Amino acid sequence: MGSIKKVGITGANGTVGRVLMQGLADDYELTAFTRRAVDFPSTIVNFDKPDQVAGAFTGLDAVIHLAADPSPMADWQAVREHNLEGMYQVMEECRRAEVKRMIFASTNHTQHGNSILTTPETLDPKKELRMKLGDLPNPDSLYAVSKLFGENIGKLYSERFGIEFVGLRIGWIVPEDTPLVMRGTPAEDYLRAMFLSHRDCIAAHKRALEVDTVYMLAYVVSANGRRVFDLEETRAGLGYEPQDDAEAYFAE
Repeated sequence: MGSIKKVGITGANGTVGRVLMQGLADDYELTAFTRRAVDFPSTIVNFDKPDQVAGAFTGLDAVIHLAADPSPMADWQAVREHNLEGMYQVMEECRRAEVKRMIFASTNHTQHGNSILTTPETLDPKKELRMKLGDLPNPDSLYAVSKLFGENIGKLYSERFGIEFVGLRIGWIVPEDTPLVMRGTPAEDYLRAMFLSHRDCIAAHKRALEVDTVYMLAYVVSANGRRVFDLEETRAGLGYEPQDDAEAYFAE
């Protein structure tokens, strides 16, 4: 684990947050942050409110920033408040608190404009793609644009203030931990390409906390046969070796 021991998780009540709160608990001292009281101990913070953010990260070695409006259909007001202003305030608090590392929940939607069929939760199965991290962004929504902002402000703060930054372009993780939940729906092809299992999600975030880096982007999807992202750079850079494949669930 190196020097990372105390880890804050914003948006700890979301799907990814709950998976990580359980999956990282044995290895790290976790502090949960949520917008409201939940069914586990948490610190209540609205991250778009500067007066609430100030002092929140004192004593933390790393922050996993998940808090955001997670919907690709989110309107401008929601994106501006929760994803843009919230991200800025989180980076500022990392700077003030001298947090060593930020793990940022970016998204596959930053490039999904290349693979979209009709809506951000559909995929054109006729396109055979293996997108790379260095390919130009092609956001499919205001939500995706907000995540590109997060990646870029992370680069700025990494260069200017020395905050180590790992941006994870996360696929689609579902509470049920199976891609079969979208079988027979318009979103089935998209989920089969973007599926992220719970254990792969935990493994990727452990690597993001441990990897030797100053700034990095990585894909975090499972090893899906229908994936549209090339995982080789991520395997080499992050050391992430996904174990699951959405196709295996459909073969059962």
